[in-house]
Amino acid sequence: MFSSGSLGFQQSSFVELRTISKNRMSGNTVVEDPGIPLVSRGNGKYSKYMEDDNQSSSTTTTTNVMTSKFDNISYRLSRRKQLLRYRTIVVNFEFSFALLGIVLMLIETELFFQGVISKSSVASIVLKSCITLSTVFLLVAVVGYHVTGIQLCMTDNSLEDWRLAVTFPWTYLKILLELCVCIIHPIPGNITISAVDPDGKPKEVSIDAILSILMLLRVYLISKFMVVHSKLLTSTATQSLGALNKVKINSTFVFKALMSSMPGTILIVIMLAILVVNSWAMRTCEAYYHPDPKNSDFFNDMWMIAITFLTVGYGDIYPNSYCGRFVSVATGLMGVGTTALLVAVLAQKLEQSRAEKYVHNFVTRAQLDKERKIAAADTIKYVLQLWRMKKNNENNSRKRIRLHGKLLQAIAAMKEAKNEKASIGETAIGFIEIAKSVNDIVDVSESLQESQSELKMKMTEIDSTIKDLQTKMDAIYTAVVRR
Repeated sequence: MFSSGSLGFQQSSFVELRTISKNRMSGNTVVEDPGIPLVSRGNGKYSKYMEDDNQSSSTTTTTNVMTSKFDNISYRLSRRKQLLRYRTIVVNFEFSFALLGIVLMLIETELFFQGVISKSSVASIVLKSCITLSTVFLLVAVVGYHVTGIQLCMTDNSLEDWRLAVTFPWTYLKILLELCVCIIHPIPGNITISAVDPDGKPKEVSIDAILSILMLLRVYLISKFMVVHSKLLTSTATQSLGALNKVKINSTFVFKALMSSMPGTILIVIMLAILVVNSWAMRTCEAYYHPDPKNSDFFNDMWMIAITFLTVGYGDIYPNSYCGRFVSVATGLMGVGTTALLVAVLAQKLEQSRAEKYVHNFVTRAQLDKERKIAAADTIKYVLQLWRMKKNNENNSRKRIRLHGKLLQAIAAMKEAKNEKASIGETAIGFIEIAKSVNDIVDVSESLQESQSELKMKMTEIDSTIKDLQTKMDAIYTAVVRR
């Protein structure tokens, strides 16, 4: 018979188990309370603990601890997939609005250069208003992109509060910097400021040229577009490997990957892009702030940018405005950086591969072996000739001196071939060969340890066998003595 306390405990335990099973069937995620018994402790050997339980707590309350929604792996995977799809859509909108704004800006600027429209005309105001509208949508898309990134960080790290996914102040500075870059665009109307040209003459100039040139900074969105649309970079395997190795799959990773796989093509694209964009920027600066038929021509500006990029600078043409001088300085810095990358790529391309090094070293060693054998044969030949002259008592000193000289040359050639062969053997050893040698040494040491362990076991067996034999011999000796 059970006591009333044990029956009450069983009923409460049964109620708790039914509550948990209902929550599980309804899809709730519940952490099991270790205090809930899976079987009744009122039976058998657990009955002696019932009195202590009744004294410590007269009533049992059901406590269901709900866990975070991120503990459900299926929810996290579906949530991450949804956020990645949403991020792709946001980046598409970013790229579209940025490209639309740049195209409208180019159309408005070229129409102004050709004299078709003026800054106060209706067409110019309408085009700039469209640019402003696209910029507003672009800023909204930029904010949406960063919000999606924070949500992805929360999903990956199972964070409930978005503030835990934000690094202060770098995340805010990054968002602010991107907003400042994207917000730059020509404002509707004709806004002028007072400035002084290089000749020292004050005049009113429009700020549209500077805003139009700085608006080209939006081209950084091309890297975002490439990241979210590359099947290789957005695949599950790449994302998993990046997460395991703590590598971020971002624009920097894309640039490094492209420079590793196709460095020549990337450098040519970069140089052509710099040539075209900076030429247009130079033409815009000169046409706005120092109108001149020579400097306002696009092909003359391309020549100026080319000689500046290559750090040649013939001096036949040069910028006449501060804006153009700034573009020239920026072009020179870009040229120095691109030239450094080009030299590094050429050095890497001209370097022999591992297989080519092996083939070259093998052929060189064979040639040196052949030269050494020829030098050794010449040495023996000249020694025999000198010995024969000495044996025949020939007193031709000129011939003897000539043979001595040839003998010394043959010995020197033999030593030189030997030293060159040894030096080739030393230079042929690289990191791969060293790693292979280390792995071989590790394998040999492991085999030696295994052999030592086996030898130790055999010695132990021999020792035990000797002890058994000694015990048996003692028993035989005792039996013989008793008889």
